[in-house]
Amino acid sequence: MKVKLLQFGDLHMDAPFKSLSDMEGKPSQRRLDLKKTLSRLMDLAVDEKADLVLVCGDLYEHGYTGKSSIHYICDQFARVPDTPVLIIPGNHDPKLPGSYYSEHQWSSNVHILESGDVFEYSPANVRVYGGLVKGPTDPSFINILMHHGTLDMPFASDAFQPISGRQVEEKGFDYCALGHFHSKITAGGERGIFYNAGSPEPLGFDEPGEHGAFITVIEKAPGGKASICAEFRTVCSRRYIDLTVDVSGCLNSEQAADLIAAEMKAAGRETDLFRITLSGRLTAGIQMDAEEISVKLEDAAFYLKISDKTQPDYDLESISQEKGLRGVFTRKMLERASQAEDEESASMVMKALYYGLEAIDEGKVCI
Repeated sequence: MKVKLLQFGDLHMDAPFKSLSDMEGKPSQRRLDLKKTLSRLMDLAVDEKADLVLVCGDLYEHGYTGKSSIHYICDQFARVPDTPVLIIPGNHDPKLPGSYYSEHQWSSNVHILESGDVFEYSPANVRVYGGLVKGPTDPSFINILMHHGTLDMPFASDAFQPISGRQVEEKGFDYCALGHFHSKITAGGERGIFYNAGSPEPLGFDEPGEHGAFITVIEKAPGGKASICAEFRTVCSRRYIDLTVDVSGCLNSEQAADLIAAEMKAAGRETDLFRITLSGRLTAGIQMDAEEISVKLEDAAFYLKISDKTQPDYDLESISQEKGLRGVFTRKMLERASQAEDEESASMVMKALYYGLEAIDEGKVCI
């Protein structure tokens, strides 16, 4: 027995991308990216001649998705009319009265599986389950569990559909296709049967790296142990990249921008989204203009946000030992910073310390 799967989940079609809402056109472009990513996923299904397509929840955003996007999804699934597309609802696309899963006329190859549902693919002797079964599975089949929820995490009140890996393995499942978390899991569990492709298109800076889907081949002799060969395929349109750039020694924003541009080029592409943190120590009186740098580099990325965490090049420990005004001021401010309630408050105190030292040394402050 042998079956080839395309597995993905957590596409979140029509996600609002609220973090980009202050940039005209960017949220719409990202929503278009999601559609292009789905098209590439179906390209994979066609090119790889997948026997089954498994969609592990959160295909779309229940509160935001319109009929036109659902029709687009249906058109994409219709590209593989002879391939069963098996979907389990997630927490963002629940099957509710009046929902698209309940009311929309999906193509004949699309099957919405709920807990207790079993889809049998007879050409390869495969059973795909929409939820855990009470008893053991039949070892004469390739038994696949689809699950959208948490795996082997504390079963807290806010955990979504938590399951135990051991429980899944004890029931004899050969493969568990997971969704819900947007990071990749490969060969998880004691038997290495748990796979989560993560989000095929990243949705924020907490989802770094390449994103895509699994092409998985499962082989099994009746009653024997299944062998799994899962290959991860990248399909994402863009990546979210965090960079910390040391601009020590730069004398102006122009020099810093050139340095940042080189770091961005090495780390990603112009189509990516970047969040840059400036670090390092600068000569007293030198300031980095994050807005000026952003304007200079606006064509170097789809999205760019710059945070300035540089510090003036003061030896605070040495200054704090001085007996004069600088020493007294520095000691007092360092004490306040150490007693600050949180990191943000401590940062504000340190900023005031540097401005104060600049005022003492230069007679003025450059802001």
